[in-house]
Amino acid sequence: MNGSVAELSRDLDPDALFCSLVLSPESFPRNRFFALFEEPKLDAARKRARRVRGILEELLGQGHPKAEIVGEQVMADGQVILSYRVHDLSFERTTALSPLEAATLRYALHRADAGPLGEEDRAMVRTRLGRLGRAIALLPEELRAEVA
Repeated sequence: MNGSVAELSRDLDPDALFCSLVLSPESFPRNRFFALFEEPKLDAARKRARRVRGILEELLGQGHPKAEIVGEQVMADGQVILSYRVHDLSFERTTALSPLEAATLRYALHRADAGPLGEEDRAMVRTRLGRLGRAIALLPEELRAEVA
């Protein structure tokens, strides 16, 4: 990819970065793109992605007992209240997700064959990923193909 990381950070949409980091965390490694994450809005997107990836790992049972979604409520402002439980640990968590965070989580679950994906969620995530511009070249081929 041509262009500096500084140019990339000026042009990169935070929501696009968020989606790419949830769906393909290796696409923008922090050690290679350190300057990118010095930009506060992009660093915030990285932190949001890390939180959603953590939820995804719990729901997929990666590295620990698998969690199960026990409730999902969409609030008037579009925010999604998600509750899930790990039965083996008698652990329950409730978290609030933005509409994009919830859509990206569902998209990632669907890619892992662990849940359905509605067309609205698919379109929302693909639209955001499309905002990566020239940085889309950093995504793995299978994810680029989904966006095209």
